Amino acid sequence: MYKYLLCWRYLKTRYIALASVISVMLGVATMIVVNSVMAGFAHTMRDRLHGILADVVVESYDLDGFWDWRDVQSIIQKECGDLVEATAPTMETFGLLKMYLPDGQAVTRQVMVIGIRPEDRAKTGDFSEFIQDDAGKPIKPGFEVPKNWQTNSPAGHLLKDTPKDDPLHDILKQQAGEQVPDRGAIVGYALATIHRPGSSTDDFIAPPGSRIGLAFPKSGRKPEAAYDDYTVVGYFKSGMSEYDSMHVYVPLERLQYMRMLGDGLGAGAVNQIQIQVKPGVNINEIAGRLQRVLDSRRPMYFRVATWEQKQGPLLEAVKIEQFILNVLLFLIIAVAGFGILAIFSMIVVEKTRDIGVLKALGASTSGVRGIFLSYGLALSIVGCGAGMIEGLLIVHYLNDIENVINSLTGTRVFNPDIYYFSEIPTLVEPWTVAGIVLGAIAIAVTASVWPAQRASKLHPVQALRFE
Repeated sequence: MYKYLLCWRYLKTRYIALASVISVMLGVATMIVVNSVMAGFAHTMRDRLHGILADVVVESYDLDGFWDWRDVQSIIQKECGDLVEATAPTMETFGLLKMYLPDGQAVTRQVMVIGIRPEDRAKTGDFSEFIQDDAGKPIKPGFEVPKNWQTNSPAGHLLKDTPKDDPLHDILKQQAGEQVPDRGAIVGYALATIHRPGSSTDDFIAPPGSRIGLAFPKSGRKPEAAYDDYTVVGYFKSGMSEYDSMHVYVPLERLQYMRMLGDGLGAGAVNQIQIQVKPGVNINEIAGRLQRVLDSRRPMYFRVATWEQKQGPLLEAVKIEQFILNVLLFLIIAVAGFGILAIFSMIVVEKTRDIGVLKALGASTSGVRGIFLSYGLALSIVGCGAGMIEGLLIVHYLNDIENVINSLTGTRVFNPDIYYFSEIPTLVEPWTVAGIVLGAIAIAVTASVWPAQRASKLHPVQALRFE
């Protein structure tokens, strides 16, 4: 019993030990906050990447694709049966986008032109959740151009409602009098807008009803360019700049026809089939099974990959960053452990006479050792408990804290223009928090072992001899 009484007395009176408590607390809190933010980033990014791509993608190594895609769909249905919810044929190709700035200059951008059937693509992934109008409101995926846009000027319906001092007025006026193509296109949000530093809004350089031109390669032995005009009917905004600044979605049949890979009526080639599987299905198993079957049909022609495999380098980079950060931050707690080691060593020197008295009165070696180990355990529990509470509170109010810092410094700590998140994403993983706390306790207790062992080996006569 005396061990716990002495431990409690030291905990209340030895204020120098407060430094150990604070160092452990700060280390644990820092690790919880950083891990929660990193986990939130990774989780949000994975959700968005998964929404852009279906669970499994069957694609050909040939950019011109394959005409027998309906047979491939039948194979998918035969092999996977009830495990598959939907499939969507897709044609992807590189291209160039032509649009105009307010001063009338033409702008050319490299893009990825993607031919889809909106009703099919909406069933695979979260594609439909990323489609919106110029006001940021969700719209139904589709390429239909309103009749009044076709009969009037391409921007006539917008020109009358646009002030003359608005930058959009020059664009709309320049396009007035031109005939709007009846072929709609969904353009990446970053392609169609310009965000000026310091501005809270985006300026559209391709507002709804604008005509854009797309150039892309035709099929054939000799590469030639095809050109086609489209009308902007919506925007693709996933929050991932790599896609929002590159993707342009057009009708599948039209792209097949212009690339000389289809008749424009439904018969044509595709180079991808997006597959959405049912919840709980092992997508890696599905991908492996389809790869084996398609290889037996046409060796070295098809590649079957899950969405994680297609985004492997990016996801792996995030994992490496998390691992390195954890290692570096865990060194903070290791430093706290060395602080405990130094403080306990000093306490042993100071309490040499007391230890001698205890041993002279019959305290055992294990009893003296237990005093200091219990003291180290108590300090670590208090520090880790306070650090866990502090870290969880910071995570909970992180965005409020960020707003306060922004107002005090006048700068954005977390700029949504860079990270494409409206607020700092966080995700508290209970097992991670438990691992941090238990690891910190283990380090703190381990740091008290050597001083405790040194104190327990003191001989009572020698301990009292120098006092």
